[in-house]
Formats: sequence, structure tokens, C-alpha cells
Amino acid sequence: MRRWVDSFPSSVLIMRPVVILLLLLFSLLGGCLSADDIETVETGDVLFEIAIENGDAWDLLRATAGVNAYRIIIEDQLDQVASRIVVGVDSNIGMSQVSMFSQVGNETLDFDLFESEGTFYVRIADEWYVGRDALSHSFDPLLGLDSTFGSQGIPSSGASLPMDSTEFSSLDWRVTWDPSVEQMVAVTDNATHQLILELRGNPPVLVKAEAYSSDGLSSTVLEVLTGDSALISLPDVEMERMPAPISGQIRLDIVDGVRIWEYTVADGFRWEVDVNEMELHVGTRDSEGNLVVDHIFPLDAGHLETSDSSGNSWVFDHMDVDENGYLSSGDLVRVTTNSTIDLDAAFYDEWAEAYPESFLPASPLAPLVLLFVAFLRGIRPTIQGRD
Repeated sequence: MRRWVDSFPSSVLIMRPVVILLLLLFSLLGGCLSADDIETVETGDVLFEIAIENGDAWDLLRATAGVNAYRIIIEDQLDQVASRIVVGVDSNIGMSQVSMFSQVGNETLDFDLFESEGTFYVRIADEWYVGRDALSHSFDPLLGLDSTFGSQGIPSSGASLPMDSTEFSSLDWRVTWDPSVEQMVAVTDNATHQLILELRGNPPVLVKAEAYSSDGLSSTVLEVLTGDSALISLPDVEMERMPAPISGQIRLDIVDGVRIWEYTVADGFRWEVDVNEMELHVGTRDSEGNLVVDHIFPLDAGHLETSDSSGNSWVFDHMDVDENGYLSSGDLVRVTTNSTIDLDAAFYDEWAEAYPESFLPASPLAPLVLLFVAFLRGIRPTIQGRD
């Protein structure tokens, strides 16, 4: 592997103790080095070799360890598609952040999700919402990026994220090291892109990675911010209450003339809610898809039996699987009836006085557009006839 190293004027005096320490380390690992070896080793070269060989420099968990706040920003551009993903944590206020901006032609998705103990905040375009979480969870969004970043914590090779740390050792790098600020910049070209890495500290860790395609049509920039530059703050604006973003699976069936509506809350569902704040509204859908409510069952009832004016029987059950008193992961909600209506149902959040507009995937990093598309389009179910 070939290296070019530019040293800043102060490098010789400042880095001499580090060079000696590194040479001693290498002598322990690989045998003794001669005086000629000492004279020919360049400090930036040695440090970058270490980063290449052990991979620690690309470990984002290491880069963010021990800091009170971090923010990781990934910006991607490919032809007419632009995206920006932000994840971060501010331990000073106990809050995490997951943000996404994506633009494909004239279509735009733009949201933020901020979570703290017992509360979460959502921005969609210019609108803000506040929700609650009855059971607090410790959530570090960086851990959810493994599938995006790969084992070394740097974007994996691919059309939109063309960085593969496993190829680094086979590339020819130009390395610049400024020991006065412990800053390293490494530049190279692979078959399709120019790669630029910025590392800081000693030993160095990644603070910025850039990739620009040779044809000028795509680019990817990853940046790691820590400390004061990564602090989280929320605007002082009025926020609408958001209904619990319930996710799970619906089962609709007819067995021996009995209609069944059954809902199982997804494994891993993270936004639990007290059952005394939730209802199940049951009825039919009109021609526009709005729910016409015939029966209301409070979830905290657990089990109810009733009949309608036609003498049809209705049975409601909420099975609190973990018996924690909340609508939470694995819970089952079921309604059965011998009525011949085209049965349907929806959860109603009394705290928010609204219906969850759609069902959010259990993963905390899943695109929240599934939950919020109805807010974006101004669609809310029209409710008719409450018992």
C-alpha cells in the first residue's frame, strides 16, 4: 500500500514523543526497528496505518463514547433524489433524536422525532405534535443504524453509500496530519468515487467521511458532531396531542357464523399507553371509509358482553399478556359478534381525543411516514353515532 504524507511545520517537535511511543509499540508487536526505520517513519502515515489495520477509527460507537451529546448526519445525493438522516442523543436533558428529510422530484418527506422520559415530540413539515409513553425506554438511535453502517460503523458499499472500509487497505491514500489540533485528512480514489476521511484525536476517530462519484452525479457525506454543537433544543410552540402510534396485526375472520376482529400489538412496540386512556370503537365503514361507530369498549374493562337492538351478541376482550396495565407489546384485543354487519374497529385515544391515523412499524427507526401520512394530508376519520 502506497502513502503520501504531508506534515505541518510544527509536527516534528510536537509529535516526537508520540512517534517514539508508537515505535516502541510496533517493536513489541513486530520485532525491533532500526535507527533507519525511525528516521523514515512518518507520524501521519503510522497513525493512519493503525486506523486501517484495527478499524477502531471507523467505530461510531467509540467516536461518540463518553460525550454528553452527539449528532450523526448523513447527506446523500443521487440524480434527482436527495436525503438527510440525523440521529443523536443529548444526555444533558435525556433526549434522543431521529430525523429524516427526503426529496424525490416534487415529493418531500420531512420529519423529526425527539424522545425523552415519558414524552416524545414530532415535527412534520411545519407542524409539531407531542405524545406520551407510559413506560420509559432507554433508546440510543445509533444502535439502530447497524444495518446502514455495517460492522465498522461506516457506510457500507452500495449505489448510494459507496464506502466500504474493507477496501481501504488496498487504496492509495494521501494523508495530512496536524498534531497541533490532532486533525488528520486522508484522500483517495477507488474505481468509482473520490473518498475523503477526516479524523481527530489521538488515537484518531472519524468525524467526517465524504464520497463523490467520478461522474459527478452522486455524493454521500457523513459527519459526527459532539459536545455543544450537538445539543438538542425544542421550539417554544404550541403542540397538538398525538394519539398513541399503535402498531400490530389485524385478523378478520368468520367462524361458524361468528365474526371476529382481532388485533395483536407488535412485538417491540415502544410507546405503551395506560389502558384507561384507550377505547376500541366498533362498527362499519361507510362508502368513504369512515368508521360509523356502533359500540364503544373501554380497554380497561378487560372483558365485556353486550347485545344490540337486534338481539345480536357482542363480546369484547383485552388480554393484557404481561399484566402491566398498559396497552403494550404482545397484547391482544378482540371483538366477536353473531351480527351480520361488515365488522371493523379502530382504537381511540381519549388523551389525544383522536384516532391513530395508521399503524407504526415496531422498529424505532422505521420511517414514520406510515404513522403521519394522514396528518400530512389532513385526513381524519369522520365519526358518526357514539353510543
